[in-house]
Amino acid sequence: MPYYRRNLIVLWITTFLASASWTQVVPFLPLYLQELGVAENLAQWSGLVVSMQFAGGLVMAPIWGKIADQRGRKLMTIRAGLCLSAIYFLTGLATAPWHVAVLRFLNGALTGFIPSSMSLVATNTPQHLAARYVALLQTASAAGSVAGPVIGGVLASLAGIRGALFLSAANVLLSVILVIVLVEERNKVAPEKKSTLLEDFSTALHNPALVRVMGITILAMIGTVSIQPILTVYVGELAADPSRATAIAGVVYALPGIALVLTANAWVRIGQRRGYDAAVLWSLAGGGALGVALGLVRSLPLFAVLFFLQGACLAGLRPVTGAIISEQIDEEFRGRAFGMQQAANTVGGLLGPALAGFVSARLGNAAAFWATGLVLLAGGAYLHIHERKVSLEERSISA
Repeated sequence: MPYYRRNLIVLWITTFLASASWTQVVPFLPLYLQELGVAENLAQWSGLVVSMQFAGGLVMAPIWGKIADQRGRKLMTIRAGLCLSAIYFLTGLATAPWHVAVLRFLNGALTGFIPSSMSLVATNTPQHLAARYVALLQTASAAGSVAGPVIGGVLASLAGIRGALFLSAANVLLSVILVIVLVEERNKVAPEKKSTLLEDFSTALHNPALVRVMGITILAMIGTVSIQPILTVYVGELAADPSRATAIAGVVYALPGIALVLTANAWVRIGQRRGYDAAVLWSLAGGGALGVALGLVRSLPLFAVLFFLQGACLAGLRPVTGAIISEQIDEEFRGRAFGMQQAANTVGGLLGPALAGFVSARLGNAAAFWATGLVLLAGGAYLHIHERKVSLEERSISA
């Protein structure tokens, strides 16, 4: 078996485990905070704990990407996994809410296992296969995010939340061991010249492909996470039996992840055949139109169908951006490119829920779906107009 295929198999498994370990912890953090003595302001504490992760990642993700380009992607994958395992273990030992908040910040600042894994695959796979292999890792991440809450619920019921955290730490540690033993990094691309972080950002901002990737990533996160804080409440409004709203919301919550697993590779094939810009435009147009429709329907089964279809549309954005980095960004800059994409991911993760919360507080929960859909449609329109402008400029120059 070629080493790059073995890398894919091992990193698919470890990416799944890392993603599942993250999502099996997050849904139960509010309950854990209650165990630690938070009786009042639970919503504020929960929001703070989640936001701390994003704040840490926004600062550090580009830095770790730069170090990956200089020292090797496998080394950074191992480092991120060890840090993540230690943070989960320490979170299980927490005795106060602020311990959890600090550790969530460190989780964002010190980890990055999945972006490092994607960068490793993108630089150690034959060029004609790299985009497809990165898309397959995206499916592993999505599959883990779907399975995580189920695994976490079972573990929490059997071993308690602390026990679930310790088992998450063990899962990630197992992933690190698999990477150490089985993954090879034969192609260690080193930058030809050293650069500062500011110079790297300047390079990124002058690279049309990377600017496009970061913009698409922000839109993808807004489309994906903006309505998550209100999803359970909105499903309860639509459900005939409100007592079953939580269980139904859990199923609905998993639908976009299932859609990504089923369609990610197909989106990459569409991008390779029709052009990545076309794939992104169709993805944003479909996701935006379905987002508006989600705010209009009052039937829960129809809502679930449309939510799955929207997930299938938005599923095109993540694998396509990974494919663009794999095919259009120089190998020596790919670690930094994935790090900057992760930072853009964080920006979208902060903006999306803030937008939905602002709109729903003033216009109702249904309006949050309309607002998200309109943002996606506006983003798709802007990208379409921009690409047409660039194409016309290129034609005028060639003429």
